Amino acid sequence: MVTDSLRRGLGLLSRNPYLWLPGLVAGCLGALDILLQFSYGTFLATRLWILEALLIPFLLAGAYSQIKTGDQGYRAFLFGGMKYYFRILLPALLIAFVVLATVILVSIPLLVVGAAGTVLPFIVIGCTIPIIFFTFFADTAAVFEDSGIFECIRRSVEIVLNRPGSMIGFFLVCLGIIILVGLPLAVIWTGLLYAQLLPLSTMDPSQIQSFSIEMLNEMLGSTGIQITAIVYCIAITVLGNILYAFKAAFYQKTIGEVSLTTPPVLQGGYDEKGRWYKY
Repeated sequence: MVTDSLRRGLGLLSRNPYLWLPGLVAGCLGALDILLQFSYGTFLATRLWILEALLIPFLLAGAYSQIKTGDQGYRAFLFGGMKYYFRILLPALLIAFVVLATVILVSIPLLVVGAAGTVLPFIVIGCTIPIIFFTFFADTAAVFEDSGIFECIRRSVEIVLNRPGSMIGFFLVCLGIIILVGLPLAVIWTGLLYAQLLPLSTMDPSQIQSFSIEMLNEMLGSTGIQITAIVYCIAITVLGNILYAFKAAFYQKTIGEVSLTTPPVLQGGYDEKGRWYKY
């Protein structure tokens, strides 16, 4: 089922150019963020994160809607984006709030004993991964099953719990895709910027620990930052589109199989003698 979904996702991307918009826009905004933080500092660059956080759900809603209905064209894309925008955005904000609240609650006892700073990264990872794992399909549930804010989250958790083997296989394939696409691009990026990155190999642990974004900008220079932005844009465009199309195809196939294996609910009633009659 996982490999069939991947093939279908790639087929969807090959037939509909509008489905490339989410990854392409995310990649371009990320590249622009890299260029802005080099030229104007991180303060202005981080403001793009807000724009990206508000825009990407609209593009995903339009893309999911086209995958769901099979329609193509910009009108269908815009209509789907407007129809499902808040159904994707609001659950995502709720999930982010739950992650943040969980991290804070877990960190409070450690703050009391003064150990929060040491283990904070592990707390963030330990709280984020399980929540994301179970709520990963909330956006697809919102579109493909027309679910509300809380219902799409509940539905995502239900799908993951009912099919743990398929879900683990899905995430392993996603990890393989990231490695397959990201590793060659990382090698190309390192090769192009070998001379600029060479000083990193001579740094001792204390220097690496104090390494900052400003130092990396100075090390790469203007040309290196431009190359980094281009490679990042390509990586996000390719990876983002493949992963979300794969996710949509996998979810469609999963809910299709669930509906086939679920027995139909018979409609009927009992008479005064306790006998059941089908309507």
